[in-house]
Amino acid sequence: MKYFQKKILLLLFSTAVISGSFSQPVATYIPLVNDSIQLLNIKNFIRQHYRDDSASLTGENKKYIINIYRERYQNLADMFAEKELMSSPEADAYLSALVNEIFKYNPELKKLGTRFLFSKVYWPNTFSTGEGTIVFNIGLFSKLKNESQAVFALCHELSHLYLDHGNKAIFQYVNTVYSEDFQQELKDIRKSKYEKNKQLDKLEKGLVFKSRRHGRQHESEADSMALVFMQRTPFNVKESLSCLALLDEIDKDNYPVAAGLQRFFNFPEYPFQNKWIKKKEAFFGDIPDKNITTREQDSLKTHPDCKVRIARLTPAVEKLSGHAGNDFVVNEALFNALKGAFSFEIIEFCFNSRRISRCLYYAMELFEKYPDNAYMATMIGKCLNECYSNQKAHTLNRIVDLPSPYADKNYNDLLEFIQNIGLDDMAAFSYYFLDQYKNKFGKDKDFIFALTKSRENFNNRSEK
Repeated sequence: MKYFQKKILLLLFSTAVISGSFSQPVATYIPLVNDSIQLLNIKNFIRQHYRDDSASLTGENKKYIINIYRERYQNLADMFAEKELMSSPEADAYLSALVNEIFKYNPELKKLGTRFLFSKVYWPNTFSTGEGTIVFNIGLFSKLKNESQAVFALCHELSHLYLDHGNKAIFQYVNTVYSEDFQQELKDIRKSKYEKNKQLDKLEKGLVFKSRRHGRQHESEADSMALVFMQRTPFNVKESLSCLALLDEIDKDNYPVAAGLQRFFNFPEYPFQNKWIKKKEAFFGDIPDKNITTREQDSLKTHPDCKVRIARLTPAVEKLSGHAGNDFVVNEALFNALKGAFSFEIIEFCFNSRRISRCLYYAMELFEKYPDNAYMATMIGKCLNECYSNQKAHTLNRIVDLPSPYADKNYNDLLEFIQNIGLDDMAAFSYYFLDQYKNKFGKDKDFIFALTKSRENFNNRSEK
């Protein structure tokens, strides 16, 4: 671990240090390097585990359960194929250090044979797949405040695995759907002359909510079990509640993008126009769907029912008020170094995976904080260049999201802006934005490449 501590601290000084703080990255971006051999070994192990689990099944519903096991494995295989999963020696060593602190005081958890992986995706989540793999999205890690919050998230997912929630949910689903009563109800609907679709929708909706209620009960059980595991460690158990409070608000995109757009893309040669940020009714950006109930709206959140979970967990936490835990146990500097590095990794992954609107949003947000960062300026220009080339090829919808009533207002503001501007605007924005920094970032080769591309687009912007 000490070797990797030194490597991460070197990363820290290359991305985030000013007078001992972690708030100001410099101009370079040093990507975390994946261990491709280690990733392949993990993938092969997961595949063999799936085969062994499938071979061990018995009973009349065996083939249906195997199909779900196959889907579970395929979801993980797709994550490997899309290069979502990481195996950075530095990041893995730190994650292992956190896990080892949990295992040290909870040796029964070692028997689970768990695999822990960071994922590069931006959405804030951790999850247990049910067969022994726990994935920690860096989109969540980068928003946590301390190690204790990270440990609660890990203990929560370990609890799902310890209590076998994943497999129990599969068995319950299969036994429900393939039961005689359920199948008979399906037959009756098929035989009916009227409102077949309505009846099927009602049946499916009832099954989904039954499954989710079961899942939500599992969430509370996992919270309680996680607290049992966490209280044995040196970490601060009170941070379990702050973690849940953070998760309750974590889907919100807090960067005020409308104001940022007016600051970034207002040039003497190309003044900003208010029509570019005017909302169009067709997009329904701020109009809630009146057919969706409060319960259904909550179900759309990445982490539903957090307030309920906090209320249920608070009495147990208060009973442990005498438990003197620490926010940080492993290494505060390493924690902050990884948070800084992950902010870059999220943007890089969004760009490489063609999530350009998300990439642009995050790059603008961080460039506001770090105006001396060449990487962020370059990425804004690259995103606009991608928008230009895809708009020209009539493929813009492949790389940008459409405004949605379910998206956060700030992100919707960016999406509406992209829909409102024209091809010439995209070329002009990229060129004028990058050109103003040519003296500041002119020694950065990636910046020069993006500027050259933007100039080419700008010069060709009215070609048909």
